[in-house]
Amino acid sequence: MITGVITSVYGKDINTDDIIPASFLQQSNDRKFFKDYAFDRYDPAFRQRCNTTTTNIVIGGENFACGSSREQAVYALQENGVVCVIAESYPDIFYRNSLSNGLVLVSLPDTSSFQMGDEVHVDLETYTIENVTQGTTFRFEMNHDDNETFKQGGMIGRVRTHLAELLQTSK
Repeated sequence: MITGVITSVYGKDINTDDIIPASFLQQSNDRKFFKDYAFDRYDPAFRQRCNTTTTNIVIGGENFACGSSREQAVYALQENGVVCVIAESYPDIFYRNSLSNGLVLVSLPDTSSFQMGDEVHVDLETYTIENVTQGTTFRFEMNHDDNETFKQGGMIGRVRTHLAELLQTSK
């Protein structure tokens, strides 16, 4: 179960350049570097809001994180304590980057009822989102394999788990 607070609500077509401006991409290969530049030009207060809790949830509209294929957009969100993004849709490349790195993405047809400050529980076992603040529950759909991958911390986590199992059985 993912429990968090909605600290940012965005509309449609938030692009990866909004999340992490291109001018910062070549300055480091350390994922922690991107924390300080998340939404630098689009929403500079994002980082301050994220500092109020360690489990931030971001709400987006259609086509969240469109644009280039920069994996640094995922890093910028994760390093600011974003544990889940709930949006109406995502471009495939951002979805795949998030799946690889374990940033949980959930799609809902309509995200307009979510508000800043709402406490939210995302249950990957039951495919439900409970907005505790508003007393509402939503069901979402997700590919079973993707769900399992998100639960294991992304493809990187899934590979680590698999390797640990292989090493354990070889003893």
